[in-house]
Amino acid sequence: MKILYLSLDPPLNLETVATGNQVRVQGILETLQMAGHDIVQSFPAPDHNTSNFTSDCYRTKDELESFISGKKFDAIVVGYWSLLAHLPDTRLPVILDFIAPRILELMFQDPDSLLEKTAELIETLQRADHFLVGNQRQSDLLLSLLLQAGFDCREQMPVSIVPISTRGETGLSENSSGKLRLINAGVNWPWRNSGTYKNILDKLSGQNERVEFVELTGACPGEGSEADENKTSLLNYAAMQEELQACDIGLELGERNTEREFSHSFRSIEYLQCGLPIIINTWIPLSRQIEKYNAGWVIEEAGELKGIVESILAEPKLLADKKIGMENLIKAELNYGSSCIPLLDYLALPIKAEKKNLQQPKVAAAAESPRLLEFLEKQTEVKSSPVKVFLGAVFKTLFCPSRPESTPDILMVTRSDLFPTDHGAAVKIVRTAESLSRQGRDVWLTTDSRRDYYQFKEGKRKTYRFPFYIRLLCLPRLFAFARLLLKGYPESNHFLYLPVTDISYVVRTIWLASRKPVGAYQAEFPAYVRPCRFARSLFGGKILLVQHNIEYVRIKNQVPELTRKNYFTLKNLEIAMCRLADNIVAVSENDRQKMIEDGIAAEKIHTIPHGVDLQAFRNSSPVDIRMKYGLPAQDKVLVYHGTYSYPPNLEAMEVMAKEILPRLELKGVQVSVLAIGSKAPDFPLHEKIHFVGSIDDLSTVIPAADLAVVPLQDGGGTRMKILDYFAAGVPVISTTKGIEGIPVKHGDEALIINDYDAICNGIEDLLSDNEAAEKLSEAADRFVDSLSWDKIVRRYLPLL
Repeated sequence: MKILYLSLDPPLNLETVATGNQVRVQGILETLQMAGHDIVQSFPAPDHNTSNFTSDCYRTKDELESFISGKKFDAIVVGYWSLLAHLPDTRLPVILDFIAPRILELMFQDPDSLLEKTAELIETLQRADHFLVGNQRQSDLLLSLLLQAGFDCREQMPVSIVPISTRGETGLSENSSGKLRLINAGVNWPWRNSGTYKNILDKLSGQNERVEFVELTGACPGEGSEADENKTSLLNYAAMQEELQACDIGLELGERNTEREFSHSFRSIEYLQCGLPIIINTWIPLSRQIEKYNAGWVIEEAGELKGIVESILAEPKLLADKKIGMENLIKAELNYGSSCIPLLDYLALPIKAEKKNLQQPKVAAAAESPRLLEFLEKQTEVKSSPVKVFLGAVFKTLFCPSRPESTPDILMVTRSDLFPTDHGAAVKIVRTAESLSRQGRDVWLTTDSRRDYYQFKEGKRKTYRFPFYIRLLCLPRLFAFARLLLKGYPESNHFLYLPVTDISYVVRTIWLASRKPVGAYQAEFPAYVRPCRFARSLFGGKILLVQHNIEYVRIKNQVPELTRKNYFTLKNLEIAMCRLADNIVAVSENDRQKMIEDGIAAEKIHTIPHGVDLQAFRNSSPVDIRMKYGLPAQDKVLVYHGTYSYPPNLEAMEVMAKEILPRLELKGVQVSVLAIGSKAPDFPLHEKIHFVGSIDDLSTVIPAADLAVVPLQDGGGTRMKILDYFAAGVPVISTTKGIEGIPVKHGDEALIINDYDAICNGIEDLLSDNEAAEKLSEAADRFVDSLSWDKIVRRYLPLL
């Protein structure tokens, strides 16, 4: 995404005095770039130095409008509220960084102008669509302003909490003076009256030669005619950081007032950036995090300073412990890599905010979607251009808001490689759809196909065709694919991310939701939440995201050429989609915990394991696989199935060829490997490995094998193939990775072995000991008895 970042000041320069806004912009800008966004920063040309005009700054609103129109931006981030007035009217989403509680500051700086400035602020806020604040109290304060500005906050506020944070690596304080150095740095703002605290610290410093109070402050800009001169008493940014790192403790202290109770201070974060624990007042919101992580001292009265100083002098380890707490706080919460996640979530699916007259809500007919009607009305307003009127009329004709009334159906949106159903993801998706349709709710399914969609009713699948005009509304696949690669998504896994750039998913999902009585959307894989989200915004309903793996972790492990930038692109998208979903299914507890660590609400993540088609396996009539596939009659048959374009599956067969089969040959154990699944390698791996392609009905083949061997070394999620082998009554030998996510014990339901020699010994033992093999199979059968697909999907229903 190409983003314009409009800042109040020029970019941060280490050789000049820095403002808090400059440091903030730099931190967010670097994080956005690391996440894969293309950022262009612009700022107003300084009034006193117009001769130094560069292409990065602008002098007039017209110049800014020309600059924006020529760059094809996707979004605009505005670093200070007054800059909104510089923006031309735009259809781009505008994000305002509203980090300072400006109304509260005005009470101290210019109280006579408060009413006038508040009215100006409310009018200006109307030009933004989304807002960034520093803490929850600032979000609460902003609510009343947004309501007065006409924002519809009934369902949620267009606000993300992105606290002021540290950038990259924090510095290490290196005080070599032998004294305990406490520093008060920054601008002396009128709302920060710290005189009482300074007097006590001056006194402590004078009485004890082991204590030094350092003051590195300047006057508030705009305070009288000497303001600019006084500001020069502040050091340039590099020198200031050097001075801070030569101290031990930073001070965020002042008399209690309303502004302080809402503030999120730049100076406190600079202390942390330079490795300093903080002494902070209890009424400042940051104090809760300082206390939580033991990253400093929280006080109410100035008199407490003396006890703190004396305790540190008596026990220096107290300071060392606070520094550890400070590092933990930064790592967990106050670094821009973590704190910018809500902003990245919004940018993954940015939308223009709706500003409504809340006194006169529209009332729609019961059988119509009010959200869709409002959308269509906007498309056909008289003030629109003729092209917009025409397109709006076309949209209203094609996407009829009248929907049939019946039991709410389920719409599944997913990848295309489902038929034949010959790999784990396809099995899970198709069997889930079949089983859900046997629970009294029809299931509609759309994939990458722009021609076909499917209905599952009482377990049976029927194919339908999209109208031809739906196919005409979409850009060519090649164009969407090229855009996806340009955004940094890996080609090897592109099918998981196509909805990011392929608008046809949105078109087809909305069309189906407008024609069918859809009450819930099931997205298989994170990116498929995107089209569901658009349909939900028009028709209502819930979105259930089914996580087959933690995809960004799996891809990082399997795609060595993945860059750090592209890794964060995948991670940020996945987290954003998880947050948009109403409920999430994880296939293992490990996956659930990982999502919780990523900041996803624990209460909406539900661990529901894979199922297995018990009825098919238990009622099957196995074929003679030796005759059917030309295997030597005397050979025992080892079975494995999967898609071999998936690197872990191919690697497992390479291990079979290079490590396992040679060892078995030395032992005199005669086996053939039946490798079931599509996209076999073009080259032979071993004469005993027989790739036989996809098989429509695995239940007729797998039970005829003697043993299932799963030498997986990599991969994610839960191994559905293991459940198939259990249901087929075939004994299983697997690596730990191969049976990951399935709660069984070595020696009970399967043999779990990682050493190649031990695997071969296990194969030899089970092939020669029928009693041991049957014991494993019987225990495995009991394990899967509760995992039939019909039983599993009943746990989905409350989430839909």
